Amino acid sequence: EDDTNVYSYWQNPWGGFSWDTSFTWGGTIGSRNHSWRSPDPFPTPALSGGILALTREWWEESGQYDSGMGEWGGENVEMSLRMWRCGGSIEIVPCSRIGHMFRKARPYSFHGEVARVNELRLALVWMPEYLPVIAKTDSTLFHYVAQSGDLSERVALRDRLQCKSMDWYMDNIYPELREDMKQYKTDMKEYS
Repeated sequence: EDDTNVYSYWQNPWGGFSWDTSFTWGGTIGSRNHSWRSPDPFPTPALSGGILALTREWWEESGQYDSGMGEWGGENVEMSLRMWRCGGSIEIVPCSRIGHMFRKARPYSFHGEVARVNELRLALVWMPEYLPVIAKTDSTLFHYVAQSGDLSERVALRDRLQCKSMDWYMDNIYPELREDMKQYKTDMKEYS
């Protein structure tokens, strides 16, 4: 906050997430796609947060925010999985500029348990076949099952939109996640 006039350009990062459902920056698009040329837009497996642009029609059709989630945390990964798997896509447009002011301290309280419930909701709805992997990476997430609420509306949305599987997502959008999964030994029959 000392100098809010400083602008730093970050060289074309792509977003992803880890098996504990936390967002991560994966590196630059050039390291992921050697044929990419600036200033072309490029696909990203996940959004970093609520900085996005889409049509109102698609926002409403695709389910908006999960009303069972509170405050913030996890909604970006939930939206990312939903967009890619249910007929949309996510692109980063390098020639666009967005400023984000990072403060020295939050001017509000962050309730970590709310974010944990959000992350559990996204795992239960969008990654149920991979819960053993998620449990290996973060077993404490499952302490919030009682607070996760009714998931039937989100599961019905997933079914109504005829969303593709998590396997499809890893095969076509985010193969790095499947590769990352191999480090977690689980009772699952295969990693594919």
